[in-house]
Amino acid sequence: MYDYIQLFDWHPLLPWSMLFRTPVTPIVLGAALDAAGGFFAEPLLGVLFAASVVAWAAAARTFSPRAALLVAAALLVYPAYGLMFHELSSEPVFAAAFAGWALLVARAAVRPSSRRFAYVGLGVALLALIRPGNALLLAFAVFPLVLRASWRERSKWAGAFLVAGILPLLGWAILNGARFGDYALARGGNAVIPFYRAFITDRIVSPDNGPASRRLANAVQHHLLTRDPYKAYGVTLHQVFASGSFRIHEDLYLLSDQVFGWKSNYSVLRKVGIEAVRAHPGKYTSGVLDTIWQQLSKSYFRAPPAAAGPPHPEVVVRGKGQPKRLPAPTEGQPIPAGQNVWISRPDNSIRDVWTSATHHHFVFRDPRQKPRFDAILRERDSLFSALPGRKGNAELSLRLDQLSRWFPRPDLWIVLGLLGLAWRRPRGARTLVALALAALFVIAFNALGLFADPHFALPVAPAFVLLAAGGLLGTRTRDY
Repeated sequence: MYDYIQLFDWHPLLPWSMLFRTPVTPIVLGAALDAAGGFFAEPLLGVLFAASVVAWAAAARTFSPRAALLVAAALLVYPAYGLMFHELSSEPVFAAAFAGWALLVARAAVRPSSRRFAYVGLGVALLALIRPGNALLLAFAVFPLVLRASWRERSKWAGAFLVAGILPLLGWAILNGARFGDYALARGGNAVIPFYRAFITDRIVSPDNGPASRRLANAVQHHLLTRDPYKAYGVTLHQVFASGSFRIHEDLYLLSDQVFGWKSNYSVLRKVGIEAVRAHPGKYTSGVLDTIWQQLSKSYFRAPPAAAGPPHPEVVVRGKGQPKRLPAPTEGQPIPAGQNVWISRPDNSIRDVWTSATHHHFVFRDPRQKPRFDAILRERDSLFSALPGRKGNAELSLRLDQLSRWFPRPDLWIVLGLLGLAWRRPRGARTLVALALAALFVIAFNALGLFADPHFALPVAPAFVLLAAGGLLGTRTRDY
């Protein structure tokens, strides 16, 4: 919400969150919570769900009416896909935009023109302004080149796609440069691919991997472990690298900005990740492939809430002097929650200072920053208070979970689609394959840096349903 709150501040107090994400999702969700006390948030998600189903069905209609009916019916009874639109997050926005983009692609393939492929390129720009990693879908420029037309026509279509896709993203990068000095679409990717996966999921980061890893270990030893809560909980250098802690990873963002400098843009963390992959290529590769397989082969449903643990569990920390009893960190983490990477600034003028194992507060180098900081937090809390407060229906949730187990997995849709394409050779086979490959590309790209999570697969999963519907029920005519 920090980026929505500061959207029109030319010199925002908290630039990190504005650079970490692109603007569309914060604008959509922030406005939904801001308008009429959040009254429109739930209707908006309902509209996005309906629009996405209609868009996918309309895309399938270009292959046959029966394919459109199958896609619409499958998405309407797809429990996990519908549940995704009950969360106020980037996933519903991305899912709806990807559905619209698929429709643009399908129509451009039926009647190709520079104008239609320019719209497809603008669609990619929109997807990247929702999630910056989607900018890699600009590689879809090869699709017009495989259509049936003269080389000159195909080149014009690909050029229109690239120009329309690149210009908005270039404009946003220039705006970021003018406001923050970062001429980039977004900031923080260097700390994700491959470092996030290597550190958290595969746990292959080690000071022994190379010079960048030793440099990071030295910074951790002298600038992280010497302060609370690490010092109070007796966290060791080995624990930092072996724990796979997402809380420590968030602290490494701040550590990088403070020790290596804002302008380093987490390049040291990226080098550490690359060193880890080079030192353990088999484990990283198998981990990525396993993540992709999990995304394609597992049914998705909401896990039941975890049983409540002891009211006040404690841990005994032994070190110099008498052993200390401290509150046990939640979620099996080595340190308590309380990481605030969003305060990071180029001048490091706002710091989160821990005064004990469990207490921390913000310190401002310039006292004039505090009033604006407090105002941002008040507005953030006001937006969050607009979230619907109703409890879910436990019985309905259970039934949807049970149904999700029986809904076909993405890998089954892919197999059915490929069999249908090979056997029936329906119209628009290249389009069906291209959209499925685009969806698979999104899943594989996320797997390079992140763990298996339905939030990374569900927004693009309908592309596999479309592949099966078009392959099995598409009109059998000459390809275009």
